[in-house]
Amino acid sequence: MDVRTRVCFALSRRLIRRPPSTRTVDYGHYETWRTETLSHAWGTFPDEAVNGKDVLDFGCGDGQLALFLATDKRPKSIVGVDINDKFIARARSKLEITNVTSDVTVEFFVGSKDALPVGDRSFDTLLAFDCMEHVMSPGPILRDWYRVLRPGGKCLINWAPFKGPWGPHMNDVIPIPWAHVVFGEGAMFRTAAMIYDLPEYVPGFWDIDEYGHKKPNKLQGLSTFREAGHVNQLDIGSFFRLAAEVGFRVLRFERHSFGGPAWRRLLGHGLMSVPLMGEYFISYVIIELLRPQ
Repeated sequence: MDVRTRVCFALSRRLIRRPPSTRTVDYGHYETWRTETLSHAWGTFPDEAVNGKDVLDFGCGDGQLALFLATDKRPKSIVGVDINDKFIARARSKLEITNVTSDVTVEFFVGSKDALPVGDRSFDTLLAFDCMEHVMSPGPILRDWYRVLRPGGKCLINWAPFKGPWGPHMNDVIPIPWAHVVFGEGAMFRTAAMIYDLPEYVPGFWDIDEYGHKKPNKLQGLSTFREAGHVNQLDIGSFFRLAAEVGFRVLRFERHSFGGPAWRRLLGHGLMSVPLMGEYFISYVIIELLRPQ
């Protein structure tokens, strides 16, 4: 085992939360947390962006954001799309027991990695919350966003870029900020595979089978983010270049750094303004794109 892997493993084993957060081991708690998080994230955008509009919730997951907007706001219609058929099945099940008024149409569809199962110029607003980092074909997807939006339509994006402290989305097995910068992806995947196999490691509900047993180690043998197909390593500059090539105009771009106490927020604000290095201190960004008339 190389030095970086040994250090990453030792630190991760020591820092893993025991017991783990309830929302990672219990789907009911996760569902509540996810709904609260997404509804709070929506607060950064105006309700007018969805009221009376045809809305596409891209990367909708289990449908929490779509169902929140369908019941709390006044969209004309909402279509949720995700590439995971299990997520879509859960979203459809939730829709059956959600009190959505008859004047709001809500549907959920399974999509593909580079295309949306909807017609051209079908939507006024496209939402992409907590999912852009998982799009493994960002260029084709941005072109498809442009295709499905009507002229004057907008994309509203809440995104955690890869360079940030938790960019790899492997916090459950490697709770070390900037581990991808300090240790590299090879050491991270070797560490993650070893952590997963530890008897004391409690996996999230997504890694538990129908019988309550830990699923086989999906991290074994992986060494890159591209192989894993989980995060795309997209940085902010590359995103804007791809968006411009498609034809989008940027209406809004906000950077957000650390949360917590005032001193930490102030520190983060200062660090993310440092030339060349600032993106490493960005936790998430808010972006609005416009398809011109």
